[in-house]
Amino acid sequence: MNSLPKVGILGALLVVTACAPMQPRLQEVQVPPERISQKGYSLLPLNEKGWLIEGRNPYQLAIGKYGESTDETVAIQATLIKLPAFTTGEEFVRLAKEGQAKDTDPERFNMIKHEVTAYTDKGPNCVKSHMVAEDRAAVKRSGKTGYMVLEALTLTCAHPTDNNIGVNVTYSHRYYPDQKDSRFLEKASNVLNSVEFSDLNE
Repeated sequence: MNSLPKVGILGALLVVTACAPMQPRLQEVQVPPERISQKGYSLLPLNEKGWLIEGRNPYQLAIGKYGESTDETVAIQATLIKLPAFTTGEEFVRLAKEGQAKDTDPERFNMIKHEVTAYTDKGPNCVKSHMVAEDRAAVKRSGKTGYMVLEALTLTCAHPTDNNIGVNVTYSHRYYPDQKDSRFLEKASNVLNSVEFSDLNE
């Protein structure tokens, strides 16, 4: 697994939520959805129409959909990552927060909120982060001016059988300030709580 990205978590997410608009003829996620199995983990997408598989290999998964208005996008991004060495849960939380902050371009994003806390529901070495940032360079389908907001809830866990490998799953929503989804945390939590670990060698 030498090709795995390091602990910088946000970069791949931005490829899904903030770059070129989703292309046509992508594979749709069926409704109701089935569990998607990846190397070392699996997850269950939301039971909603419109989700498209934008990219998938054994180590990474990216699915996305348009929101209810032009320029609005929602994404689920999951990947295996290389983790730095750590010895305690507190250190793991610190490293995750530092990795996410380092991976965020301050010229593009104005961080409004970035909370990273231990999350032991999925294992002893897991963190959950909630990030909200102004995206001042979002790629748009419309000619509308003004910044957009990128909100993301992320679960990062050291794999139960290998603390050098992390499983990182993010649910994100990019929207204009007046389009915030009141059910964001509920939807994001449903995706993150669906994560199950499996054998890394399968």
